[in-house]
Amino acid sequence: MSNSTRTKLWVGVGASVLLGSSAATWADNPLPGDYTQGPDSLLLAQVDQGGEGDEADHQQQAGEGGEGGEGGEGGGSAQTFSMFDDLDASVGGEGGEGGEGGEAGQGVDASNPGVYYTNLAMMKGHLAIARELYQQGEQTASQPHFGHPLHEHYEPLEPALERRGVAPFEDTLEALMHDVREGGEWGEHADAYQAAIDAIDAAMQDVDAELRDDPAFQSRVQLALLRQAVHEYEEAVDDGQFVNVLEYQDGRGFMLTARALLEQHAELFKASDEAAYAELMAAYDQAMAAWPSAVAPQNPVMSYGELSANTFKLESLLGRY
Repeated sequence: MSNSTRTKLWVGVGASVLLGSSAATWADNPLPGDYTQGPDSLLLAQVDQGGEGDEADHQQQAGEGGEGGEGGEGGGSAQTFSMFDDLDASVGGEGGEGGEGGEAGQGVDASNPGVYYTNLAMMKGHLAIARELYQQGEQTASQPHFGHPLHEHYEPLEPALERRGVAPFEDTLEALMHDVREGGEWGEHADAYQAAIDAIDAAMQDVDAELRDDPAFQSRVQLALLRQAVHEYEEAVDDGQFVNVLEYQDGRGFMLTARALLEQHAELFKASDEAAYAELMAAYDQAMAAWPSAVAPQNPVMSYGELSANTFKLESLLGRY
């Protein structure tokens, strides 16, 4: 795809940047002025996971972590992925009706390749922070994050996975979740973790290569992850203190995954704008200052407002593609 046209995106701090795109598939698509980012569990649809604690894990206060509850959060709407509205099932893979509800009955089309791909990336973000916590000896705090890919993302994605002919991997995610509950050294769970990552990667590969190899598409995916991370931070911090450490950790996981996607597709970005790639990496480092470690610091490094300003450069740089 060429970068012949530019698509306006309203960034999280209210400014606009330009995102290169192909005229064939990327129509002008400004985000609405009242755009808000919803919790990541409902990026596809409303998911009630009764019996596993529902919102308990995201309602725990700082330092609690624990195994209680691994279900969905509340909120979310179709606006979350407005940046992908001009993509449909005819672009980037198989499709169909997708979307299984959503807030106030607004479904989000899970067959949309941007929505589909980004939610799979978010699964990897949850697992990244879960592994990091576990490896640092925070086994109890890691448990909810191991369950989030299954309880927050898999069910609403399942119809799209079936239509695409992607091998189901619910059992793989569940096996990892139960495996790590046994405790012990991380090496005992490395195979189960890798199996889950491989299954998610295989599902991501089902999006057409032409789209996956478009830096404009990859930059939008990173923007979605970045915005969700900033939203998680907003939920985690209040009045200069942490009120929900799990949200802080979710945000770090999404940021780690966004940066990993940039590194994975480094050649694509360098080919489009080599000078900007180094700036992007530096901007990620700057943004990551809000998440210095998997275990939340005693006090937030910055306020939500400071983080919004701190991530502006990263959003702007991603918007060059």
